Amino acid sequence: MSRKISILVYGRMPTEKAYGIHALNQSKSFEKLGYEVELIYPSTSNSKTIDKTVPEYYNENLNFKIIEKDNFDLTGLGIFKFLPDFLKKLLWLLSSYIWAKKLRNELNDSIIWSTNPIICWTLKSSYKIIFEKHGEGKLLQKVFINKLKDKQFYLIGTTITSYNELKKINNNSIYLPNGVDLDRFYPNNLENEKIVVGYSGMLETYGFDKGMLNAIREILKLMDTLNFNVVVIGGPEYKINEIKEEVEKSIHSNNFQFFDRLSQSALAEQVRRFDIGLVPYPNNKHTNLYASPLKIFEYIASGVIPLVSDLTAHKEIELNEIVFYRNGDFGHFNDVLKSLLNKEIVKNKKVKILNQIPKLSLDHRTEKILELLRL
Repeated sequence: MSRKISILVYGRMPTEKAYGIHALNQSKSFEKLGYEVELIYPSTSNSKTIDKTVPEYYNENLNFKIIEKDNFDLTGLGIFKFLPDFLKKLLWLLSSYIWAKKLRNELNDSIIWSTNPIICWTLKSSYKIIFEKHGEGKLLQKVFINKLKDKQFYLIGTTITSYNELKKINNNSIYLPNGVDLDRFYPNNLENEKIVVGYSGMLETYGFDKGMLNAIREILKLMDTLNFNVVVIGGPEYKINEIKEEVEKSIHSNNFQFFDRLSQSALAEQVRRFDIGLVPYPNNKHTNLYASPLKIFEYIASGVIPLVSDLTAHKEIELNEIVFYRNGDFGHFNDVLKSLLNKEIVKNKKVKILNQIPKLSLDHRTEKILELLRL
């Protein structure tokens, strides 16, 4: 039985995006449970490549192997950005296949973990292959997901829709929402002088806005009659500048703090300051059916009340004390947030949240993955 698990990421590492944190945390969890872990990613040379090592960027001492494998980075070519989208996607598929194919021989005895179906299919000769579906997947990705039928493949859906789709392909499937590193995200049990409303994470994904600018506009209205503070952590820079410009036009700028990218330890420290954490995502097919935002789980693990749009994928999360508002209806967002801006209500809800925290353990989630693999 293999005790070696190879976490494969075909994308920039390190990265400011959520896939990097998820791969890193999953590596740490497998290692903590006694497995020999290696995190493998391709070399990149494009404009978004971060010139730091993985431990430097994430500001962590890591006890597993971190391996950068040679890769011809098509996205680094000047002509790449001028290509039509379908050709970009086709070239990405081809390059990920070529990269994974080079790894076949050395990973034959490994358990493979990846969120990339092309890599999973290419490494089908490995001992066992774990595929996690985070998102709907593009057309070409769906083709390869449908190829993961054999008994060595184990499929994980992070939403009910993803799970139902995967179950039709392979019975070795399980529904597992995200988990949290509870050694990093935990409550501070301190009461703020003023209620703190916060947001952490990217302000856009796949080119669509995540709703924070509209949320800020409603927050500024509430501040005309209520005194509370707001912390916004995230990027990209131009999106956070949009919010800053909106705030600076008001008389409430002293009630706001803004942070760009933070290390995981610094992020967790800031999130612990929140009383209410926002997830104002709009309704589109990806967010409504396929997205399981890690921030909801990080908020609850930190003793923070999540105020969340009532998307299908959000409402199926079986955790009490998530507060919902009607997605896209920021008047209703205003009403619900106003009802929470009361210290006694915040205190009572945060006490109830403490009972939910043990359910969120990433290690508990990883144990369920290993049970699926019968290890």
